[in-house]
Formats: sequence, structure tokens, C-alpha cells
Amino acid sequence: MITLRRINGEAFTINADLIETVESTPDTVIRLVNGHRYVVAEPMDEIVDLVVKYRQKVLFSFFGGKSPLPEDGERD
Repeated sequence: MITLRRINGEAFTINADLIETVESTPDTVIRLVNGHRYVVAEPMDEIVDLVVKYRQKVLFSFFGGKSPLPEDGERD
């Protein structure tokens, strides 16, 4: 889930797994797989970053909160 703001500033949460498209028209419009549309205040790049962070959080939860990838400078 990611938290966004409507154009009037009202915050709401959306299931990031249901996002089908994000467009800049120039307003940012999110379309879900169920056909619902939301116009939000955040720019498209910020939404993409929020979705990536959400998915990292979900993935890392399977590994006890730690990244399964080697840290910088570490080798396998």
C-alpha cells in the first residue's frame, strides 16, 4: 500500500499491486486494473519510487527485514 494525496490535498492509500498505468496529462492519473481512476498531486516519478520502495519492503519482509542482496563492497 502507498499513501498519496488527491488534488485537494486529502491523503488516501492505494494498493500498489493493482496499479495498471500512471500517466502525466499534465495531472498525474493512476488507473487500476479494476478500471478505477485517481488524479493525484504526486508526480509520476514519485509514484514509481513509492511503488519500488513498497515492493522492496514486501520482499525484504521475507528475509527478516534484511536485503538478500550483498551490501556494497561485499562479495559472495
